[in-house]
Amino acid sequence: MGDSPDRCRPPSEPRWQVALVFLLLIVGLQLASGPRVRLSEWTTSPMVTPRDLAGRGQSDEDIGVRGSGFGENHGLLEARAWRDGRLDLQPTGPDPRLGVNRPRDTAYHDGKVYNVFPPLFTFLSCVALWLQELQGLVGREATVFYAPWYVALVALPLPIVGFWAFCSAGGRSVPAAVLTAYLILGTPLLAMLANARVGSINEVNHLLCCTGLLLVVGDLLGKRRIWPAALGLVIAMWTRQLTVFYVPAALWVAWRLTAHRRRPLILIAAAAFIGLGTLATLNYLKFGSVFETGYQTIYVGRDDMYARRATAYGRPFDVRFMPINLWHMMASPPVVEQAGMGIRVTGHPDGTAIWMTSPLLLLALWDTRRWWRAPAQRALMLCSLAVIVGLLCYHTTGSVQHGFYRFGLDFAPVWLAVVACGGFAGRRQWVMLALLAYSAIYFHLLA
Repeated sequence: MGDSPDRCRPPSEPRWQVALVFLLLIVGLQLASGPRVRLSEWTTSPMVTPRDLAGRGQSDEDIGVRGSGFGENHGLLEARAWRDGRLDLQPTGPDPRLGVNRPRDTAYHDGKVYNVFPPLFTFLSCVALWLQELQGLVGREATVFYAPWYVALVALPLPIVGFWAFCSAGGRSVPAAVLTAYLILGTPLLAMLANARVGSINEVNHLLCCTGLLLVVGDLLGKRRIWPAALGLVIAMWTRQLTVFYVPAALWVAWRLTAHRRRPLILIAAAAFIGLGTLATLNYLKFGSVFETGYQTIYVGRDDMYARRATAYGRPFDVRFMPINLWHMMASPPVVEQAGMGIRVTGHPDGTAIWMTSPLLLLALWDTRRWWRAPAQRALMLCSLAVIVGLLCYHTTGSVQHGFYRFGLDFAPVWLAVVACGGFAGRRQWVMLALLAYSAIYFHLLA
């Protein structure tokens, strides 16, 4: 029951070399993504305005808003409610049953409006608002997350944790830098970073979740201290609930540790208890049942495309959603249009196949025979398939996402880490670099 087949032990590199590669990575990422991500403009204003939407190439009709009631940052709104001693959010109009009079994608239950998004950003916002008030930066009524803290917590950990995770999985700094660059520039993560500029909760949760998943794979495929994986699981579950399916992989790896097995198992079990227990407790306090998430009622008063789809079978998750979701995840093509003197890439609002936007992920399938012989990698890949099945059963592929499939971020960090375990030599390195160039250009041209 040893763990040696899972762990890469290449020759050690000088620390100065690792530091230099990381520095070049950060400079390269800033040059490539800075003009689009614009970290200096990041804010968490709780109301996304029509001007913000226009800046992201979206119209009112795109998101089904019908002219008013734009998407708020639910974490900040819920933090304010908690500080006022309430669980429910303050309605934005006289009749909260109407979609235009309450924050978009909130639950309406027993005459009250509730947040249904996982709670990590709510927790962070509570701490941030309290610290800001303590420091005299804002008053008690403020609803804005201090911008430098927002950037430091949401954006900056990604290249740092990503580089560490891919170094842990693959063992060398150069391929780790390439895969980190690919994750940020060649997957929907770049679009999430760009949209997080206005504090959109969907984008914020995806960014935080990717950080959590990188902690999980970096630890389970690396030194296996276990506590980073436990922390990553909590972060992931408190931002994207379906990531609970990675818990069995962490338990499997902890069980296979031949020495001091009890402590790792306790850490992973504690993480699962904290992650699931918090979600279940909030469900009970808001809706009266640990199994009621509130997603059933977020479409009360709405008649847009997603509302009609969610009510088609009476519940938001159903296997009958799989065909349309499978098409948009696996086969939906991009649309290339001429725009002035150049070209732009768009696609269906339900998304574009992840293989067409981020084909480097296919290397994880090419490496199936290799990772199948490595227990930890096999466990993580099989658990990612469970996550994918859950995504395919959901009534929507996400919000408007012309040209990419954002739900792919729930497994992309795991698959890239498994690719890292396959090495970076021979023709493989040129294939990886070519696919990095393709995906970076694709997302650069994305409208």
